Amino acid sequence: MSLTQQNHRASTDPGLDGARALVAAGLRDAVDGLHPDLGQLASYHFGWSAANGTPVSDESGKLLRATLTLLSTSAVGAEPTAGVPGAVAVEMIHNFSLLHDDIMDGDALRRGRPAAWVVFGAGMATLAGDALIATAFDILRSTESSRGRRSADLLLAALHQMIDGQAADLSLERVSASEVNADHYLRACGKTTALLEAAAAIGAVLGGAQSATVDALRQAGRHLGLSWQMANDVEDIWGDPAATGKPARSDLVRSKKTIPVILALRAGNAAAIDLARLVSEQVRQPTADHLQAQADLIERAGGRRQAEELSARHLALAIGKLAESDVPEAGRQRMDELFRLILGRHGVSMVAGG
Repeated sequence: MSLTQQNHRASTDPGLDGARALVAAGLRDAVDGLHPDLGQLASYHFGWSAANGTPVSDESGKLLRATLTLLSTSAVGAEPTAGVPGAVAVEMIHNFSLLHDDIMDGDALRRGRPAAWVVFGAGMATLAGDALIATAFDILRSTESSRGRRSADLLLAALHQMIDGQAADLSLERVSASEVNADHYLRACGKTTALLEAAAAIGAVLGGAQSATVDALRQAGRHLGLSWQMANDVEDIWGDPAATGKPARSDLVRSKKTIPVILALRAGNAAAIDLARLVSEQVRQPTADHLQAQADLIERAGGRRQAEELSARHLALAIGKLAESDVPEAGRQRMDELFRLILGRHGVSMVAGG
């Protein structure tokens, strides 16, 4: 089942579907307002057009973060449309991060086709990402309300955390196998968790929720982000590139110590010792055999199993935070369903989390 279909299942009322349509339209309007060259690049990045500007799709992507924002607004008793400005802004920030991440990570593919920086150049892709940031804050400012200003503050804090997390993420390529630990990794996870936290919190703010409710949903978003990032790290090593749309084992190619690697290195068994030796070699252009050997040692040391269990545990914590909130049961159930569907893409179950 595609994530678009999953989102449709998570959306069971016309109000939410209508709000998602408004988000899609808002994204297109925002891109149309950019400099034509930046708009063409952004349209290609979003998947709406070919590199020459020819339309190729009417779809607006998965809109997972937007859907989380809208569900959060609805869950606290407001009409989903009240969350549309926040949902559009969150999606703009998300796509800024994708444009910049692909450049920094040297990833040549995005969603199964050449990344924007490969097609249009790193300079233009960087500038397009910057334009999306500015546009996101313009959208929230346009609400001209205390809720809009508070939402902008939340998004700004998330942006700072994302940047800090990306810096920490890049450092995972440089820190040695003997020194890397979970603290390094958790700081890097900010690049993922910050925006999911913000999406849930902003939706609640725009829906008029009290601070305690906003904080509970924010914490749920954080644990969802941790679960998601850990599942992504497993998928990078053992997933099918045809399904992920990204090169196989790109993290291992860059000597990046993600959670399966860290857990394997700290396992204290023979496979962990062999893995540390192999990782320390820092081969500039590792062969497929070299990468396969690393993946096998990570799995033998227990890194894959432990990472999957940890991802499931954080999903359970996210669901638990929803249960602890004062959000009405119907709203909690719909957010719960979205959380499980998001992580179900990576095969994350609730087994380890209870």
